[in-house]
Amino acid sequence: MQVRVLDQKDAKIWDVFVSSQPGSQILQSYEWGAFKSKCGWGHFVMAVEEAGEIKGGISILTRRLPLIKRTVFYAPRGPIMKKNDPELFNALMDGVLVEAAKMNAVALKIDPEIDESDSGYIQMLASKGFIRKKKQVQPRATYFLDLTRPLDELLMSFEEKTRYNIRLSEKKGVKVSEESTQTGIDNFYKLYQETCSRNNFLIHPKSYYTKLKDILIENGMANVFTAKFRGVPVASIFIFRFGERVWYMYGASANEYRNMMPNHAIHWHMIKWAKEKGYKLYDLWGIPSNPKEGQPLYGVWRFKKGFNGELKTWIGVYDLPFDGLVYKLFDRGVGIYQAVRSLIKKGRISDSLSE
Repeated sequence: MQVRVLDQKDAKIWDVFVSSQPGSQILQSYEWGAFKSKCGWGHFVMAVEEAGEIKGGISILTRRLPLIKRTVFYAPRGPIMKKNDPELFNALMDGVLVEAAKMNAVALKIDPEIDESDSGYIQMLASKGFIRKKKQVQPRATYFLDLTRPLDELLMSFEEKTRYNIRLSEKKGVKVSEESTQTGIDNFYKLYQETCSRNNFLIHPKSYYTKLKDILIENGMANVFTAKFRGVPVASIFIFRFGERVWYMYGASANEYRNMMPNHAIHWHMIKWAKEKGYKLYDLWGIPSNPKEGQPLYGVWRFKKGFNGELKTWIGVYDLPFDGLVYKLFDRGVGIYQAVRSLIKKGRISDSLSE
């Protein structure tokens, strides 16, 4: 086995490999790393090859820590490899350690899309020194919709209230269209600000979503859809697509006309659109792993639950410390910073993805 850091000319080869693997992880795509590089992160991809063919790999985002001149590694939804293959995993981690030494890294954080019941994978992580964390970065739980099912069968599988709301939105005249343009970004962000104010959560600046347009939308990996009532934008979603899968990543809605059920209309349109394009899986993305009334995402969970998808719960975040002492200081410092930031911005210490 050969382990090497890929470069720009290998981007297409890497994307073909990632998109062909179970789950088709867009957050491990070369383009996602390129996008995050526009947002203050570094980025590199390490692959394990055999006879010139990629067998596994990991796309890592890097962030320079202020003052102490250290780096942190984060691989969203990585690594990508055949499950429970210790030889491949060890080769990959040995390569990561080399890069960690070069960049003076404190730790590697991962959150692979591995089922929480996969004890073999969890044991493999433990054997390399990975530590399970409670604080999530990407959602640990989601619902999958099987888009290979007939459309009428999908609709009838939804909860009765969800079907009713979809039909109500059609009856009331809510219209949905693709709007993957700067105008679409503008409409989305205006609605997202309303949603943020209504539900009291934090969002990225508008420039973040414009960069998503410039990289992911322009590369055919994302789209924006807008629902309008009487010509007025009332709901919008930002979706990602890669391999055989579509993700509902960001959603926004106006304070007015919520009784027209535009959110139901836009998701039903998205499901039909994705089926027509040949995608096989719709990932509704982002629900509490243990939903309870009063949680910030409880309402989101109830809405997504109405589509009656298959519940998936992953193993969550694991850290591999490279420097035990500095890691402990860094880990504690990040926790305090996030708590203070939430208190200042939201008036409470909260975590929408908390266990």
